[in-house]
Amino acid sequence: MLLGVIINFSLMFTFIVFSYFVLEYFREKQPFFIDLQPFIVSIISTIISLLLMKTAYPFDHGFIGDLRNVSILISGLIGGPIALLLTSILVGFFRMFFFEIGPTSFVSGATIIILGFIIFFVALKKQITYKNVHYYLIFQTVITCSIVFFLEPRLTRVFGMISFAVITNVIGFYVTIFVLKLFYKQFERIRMIEKLAETDYITDLPNNRKFKEVFQETLKEGQPFTFLLIDIDDFKLLNKKHGHASGDEMLYQLACRLKTFAQDHDGFAARVGGEEFYILFYEAAPATAIQYATEIMIQVRDEPFKLLNGSSANLTVSIGLASFPDNGETIPELVDAIDHATMTASSRGKNNILHANLLK
Repeated sequence: MLLGVIINFSLMFTFIVFSYFVLEYFREKQPFFIDLQPFIVSIISTIISLLLMKTAYPFDHGFIGDLRNVSILISGLIGGPIALLLTSILVGFFRMFFFEIGPTSFVSGATIIILGFIIFFVALKKQITYKNVHYYLIFQTVITCSIVFFLEPRLTRVFGMISFAVITNVIGFYVTIFVLKLFYKQFERIRMIEKLAETDYITDLPNNRKFKEVFQETLKEGQPFTFLLIDIDDFKLLNKKHGHASGDEMLYQLACRLKTFAQDHDGFAARVGGEEFYILFYEAAPATAIQYATEIMIQVRDEPFKLLNGSSANLTVSIGLASFPDNGETIPELVDAIDHATMTASSRGKNNILHANLLK
């Protein structure tokens, strides 16, 4: 029996850890994968559970011991309530009709399905996390043990079996959770480092590196778009007058306004550097983008910026626009066009906008 437990645990541990690595990899590389994750997790967890039942260590009266409950619970941790519910339904069905078929298998399978529904509805309100997954394990274990006592009420015959099954499940669960949590923290660190590498530390907007990445992806899609280069007028003078700390505060407040505007108008905002910002408006025609630029220019001009000392300051911006494919089909061509448009707008008296189409 001990050999059976070792084989069962080894299968579960290996497949869960390997699957977790694969899931994390695809979640980062394929954005659409996030929507499919619950279903993919449920399929993987079901396969793991079937392997565990196939290599289960047998007890008397049709009972089998394995770690499928651990696999089901972890599916909810990784894939959410839907993954746990689907896994429970599939595993319960297979337990009823394909493994040690009889009254015991039917009740065991039905218990898995019912437990899956109960935990599903609870998890909808209280998501399964590394902090609270222990309570779900306790609930799952208590219900399972109660069903075993119901099927075989003679305590002396089932006490040893239940004790052994509970101990192996608890050990298997916590060993697996411990390793998954280590990997989870490591992936979180990697994500944090990647985010910091793509984020401007003053404004918390995406930086120029991230913008170029998004820009390149948008070009590959081939759909027309327009982007803005927003330059704060006389920002060096403002910095000199109010101090660099207040200058940074104005940059942050402007970034918040631009980010909100971009989100409300299907756009992507980023800080290029210094006092310059980009906003890319997906599938926006030149006329539409000019209207957006006008709204931004007026809002910045008419709404004062609060400074750290309690006073306020007024800003104006010069905005250049360029469109794909009208003003270029590559990043260098489009950047050159928008730089020219912005410099011309600024030279015409500040607080101005100009589309590259209007350059002669």
